[in-house]
Amino acid sequence: MTNSFASLGVDQRIITGLKGQGITEPLPIQSLTLRDALAGADICGKADTGCGKTLAFGIALLQQGEKGQPKNPRSLVLVPTRELAVQVKDVLASVMGQRDVRVSVAYGGVSIQTQIKALKNGVDILVATPGRLMDLVNRRAVSLARITSVVIDEADRMADMGFMPQVEEILAQTFPDRQTMLFSATLDGDVDRLIKRYMNDPVYHEVTPEPSVPSRMTQHFLAVDERSKVEAAANILQGADRALVFTKTKRGADELTYQLMGHGIRASAMHSDLRQSARDRVFQQFSRGSLKVVVATDVAARGLDVAGLDLVVHYDLPEDHKSYIHRSGRTARGGSTGVVVTLVDPRQGSKVRILQRNLGSDLPVFLVDPSDSRLGLLVKYSQAEEAVEFEERLDVREKSISRSRAGRSVRSSRYGRPDRPNHASPSSSSSRFRQRSGVATTPAAQGSSSRKDRWEAPKSREAGFERGAKGRYGKGVRKSTTR
Repeated sequence: MTNSFASLGVDQRIITGLKGQGITEPLPIQSLTLRDALAGADICGKADTGCGKTLAFGIALLQQGEKGQPKNPRSLVLVPTRELAVQVKDVLASVMGQRDVRVSVAYGGVSIQTQIKALKNGVDILVATPGRLMDLVNRRAVSLARITSVVIDEADRMADMGFMPQVEEILAQTFPDRQTMLFSATLDGDVDRLIKRYMNDPVYHEVTPEPSVPSRMTQHFLAVDERSKVEAAANILQGADRALVFTKTKRGADELTYQLMGHGIRASAMHSDLRQSARDRVFQQFSRGSLKVVVATDVAARGLDVAGLDLVVHYDLPEDHKSYIHRSGRTARGGSTGVVVTLVDPRQGSKVRILQRNLGSDLPVFLVDPSDSRLGLLVKYSQAEEAVEFEERLDVREKSISRSRAGRSVRSSRYGRPDRPNHASPSSSSSRFRQRSGVATTPAAQGSSSRKDRWEAPKSREAGFERGAKGRYGKGVRKSTTR
């Protein structure tokens, strides 16, 4: 039986604020942690992104009665990025109801004087990035000595970004008998060391997806020649309501944005070279829905929580499986559905194999025609409950890229069929599935049901993929056709 916010001890004024945001029942991570958080216990929370961690710690901070003093906040939330800092502040402000709680943010890229002034007037909850907070401490604009509650959000990301020395320096300056709450997707390595050194007998809570409940995220790996990636991405994006496209470099994000606009896609770039005011403007337009596509570097891979984001495109392969998970986690959040598409250059066969092995996945790589405008249907029909609807409307059969491992061939299943779902989470091994009939379907290859008229990949592109994949995908590329 699900706990109610009232049964967990949440203040009625906050419950009213939650209802105003359409939140009536706690999510699993909130049900597990709120009682301990309100009681002042140290907490280690492990859960996937998008599970409601902000309210899990935020409600406890809002409910504290003690007020902060000038230059002396009483609660601190450490986050790795500016975008996440703004998001946490907005969430807390939206649900506090009638409680008089002063929440402020501190992050780089904007005037520090505004933040100094807010601290001088008095702040109850300060949400900050480590770098800017240390700058404020060194300027003596803020003291950490009276902070009695500290939250470390996205602790694994802090470690990845090299913030752990600053985090430890900050914790050493806070009140010794403080409450510490740490939330992370992983609790090993540097995060585990932080727990052992700075937390007092923490309570561990972990939320994992139920094995019987399929993931709401659908993943596709599409083989596209480097010269045709922009065209393929533009056609895929046509079918999305809101999409994030990830590139490896800031220059690449700017160039791809310009190229997508040439294909009629309204897009904006987001990366660290942009002024914070420009990044805030892009995020606001994206959140409101007036902007359809954001092309971003990994600066946006964490912390962005945009309702209605139904597509993530890995235009450039992520550095590793952790980056893939964090990027992909921007969609299929809060129980909604989402699609993740990875564009694979034929020469990247070995990298894809390593990535999928680390993800515990064995998804096929489809060879597609980048000029086919019907690629936009990929998003729509990946979310359809019945694959039959897709097949009846398009009557599609397509050759698939297959791989041979240890003497067994792995190919694609019938597209999205409910008894063999293509809805594997990035960390799940349940995505391994096989084709029973030798026929695979995808909207990229829409065509006649006649084998004679069926769409064929251009010989040069197909041959190029075979050359690039051979030796990386085991025995190379094999083609399957309908007999």
